[in-house]
Amino acid sequence: MSAGRPLRIVHVYNWLDPANGGPPRVIAGLARAQRALGHDVSFVSSDALDHPGLAAFLADYFDDPPPRTRIQPRFFRSVLTRPALRRALRGADVAHLHGIWPVATLLASQVCRSLGVPYVLAPHGSLHRGALAEKWPRKVLGMLALGYGTMVRRAAALHVLNADEGAGALVKPKRIAVIPNGIFAEHFAVRPPPGAFRATLPALGAAPYLLFLSRLHPGKGLGLLAEAFATVAAARPDVHLVAAGGDQGGRALLEAGAEWHGYGDRLHLVGELGGERKAAAFTAAAAFVLPSHHEGFSMAITEALAWARPVVISAPCHFPDVAEVDAGRIVPLQADALAAGLLDVLADPAAADAMGARGRALVFERYRWEAIAQRTIDLYRSLA
Repeated sequence: MSAGRPLRIVHVYNWLDPANGGPPRVIAGLARAQRALGHDVSFVSSDALDHPGLAAFLADYFDDPPPRTRIQPRFFRSVLTRPALRRALRGADVAHLHGIWPVATLLASQVCRSLGVPYVLAPHGSLHRGALAEKWPRKVLGMLALGYGTMVRRAAALHVLNADEGAGALVKPKRIAVIPNGIFAEHFAVRPPPGAFRATLPALGAAPYLLFLSRLHPGKGLGLLAEAFATVAAARPDVHLVAAGGDQGGRALLEAGAEWHGYGDRLHLVGELGGERKAAAFTAAAAFVLPSHHEGFSMAITEALAWARPVVISAPCHFPDVAEVDAGRIVPLQADALAAGLLDVLADPAAADAMGARGRALVFERYRWEAIAQRTIDLYRSLA
């Protein structure tokens, strides 16, 4: 990869549809910033080429979306997928493979090796100790017997979001690069009109609320949040809890906690939020809360900070900058500690606004996609 010339970069992930979690937004943001630096970017995914939701999603990032190859992996060997991957990857300077466990990623790594294309492997948080603990026997089997260990070991580099993720990997390549996610400042330039979110949720009225926005998955600490909010609700009868995200087994934890502790009329489960409604939910919140058991680099935390909201997060979210600039509270994975952090932020709205302002300045200074993309380009060039 000669210095200075544009690179041909192929991003591979099983699904680019944002309904499948945070990685599609990260991939689209990184690809847009890399293209803005003058590089040739394309996608490989399993989404239908005429997927209307995906087209609308990519239109938010690109005036002219990059070309995309569709693959349809079936189990671990597919006579249809491998030729499509070879066509998409042949002649690439580098492939950026996203996710550890998707079959699409495994097949792409094998095709890259057959073509001599170096690949950077981005686990997106799936190598954290907490993530590995879920379905542990199956993941060990995958690493040792199904080719995933070889995929990781033979990567040109492992692109992790924090140092802890790289340290916890069962198998490691020779090179590990810590590069976080980013944001585009223009996405956070115009605040939604005051009251825009409350108008969509009349049951809130004028009450202050805490916002949880992520997948409703037990690993996001929803059982802990349900218990902690019981303490908050008793101390602050005016405060509500809004939980946004698609259900992946965690909704029942919130509902059970609300029923047991009797705050069901102050819990609002609003499903997935996007676009202006999501922005409005962030900007009107008293604080953002995420007591996750493991995160790589949470885009939800980053967006909350970018919207100038204080955050109360767990230590396994791996976002130490919050404590460094006093943009909120980082607490251990304990219900009483989480409740104390939330009540501390709620106690002084003016101080909470100051925390939010410091968080916004932090994100704009350190986590803009333009600088993050350049770090990936520097990594790609160094692989030669």
